[in-house]
Amino acid sequence: MPENASQALVIVDAEENYYVLPRETVETAKAAPEARDAIEAHLRESVRIPLAGGYSFAGLLQLPAASELAHYTAEPSWPVATTS
Repeated sequence: MPENASQALVIVDAEENYYVLPRETVETAKAAPEARDAIEAHLRESVRIPLAGGYSFAGLLQLPAASELAHYTAEPSWPVATTS
């Protein structure tokens, strides 16, 4: 890959809409290591499906609409919920 090129993760939904997520965008959503158990609990049973570029698909999180985790923030998504 040329030095000035970058990678992007491309996903497509059931309506054939494409979403292009540059690696830098994906990295902003990287979960904190201490959130791993919570994420895995939400994923329940899942099988990782290898993708290109070292990524794997692990599953979908089902989040209630009112959940803080269901809305985009520039900060990492996990862990966000607090009890204050």
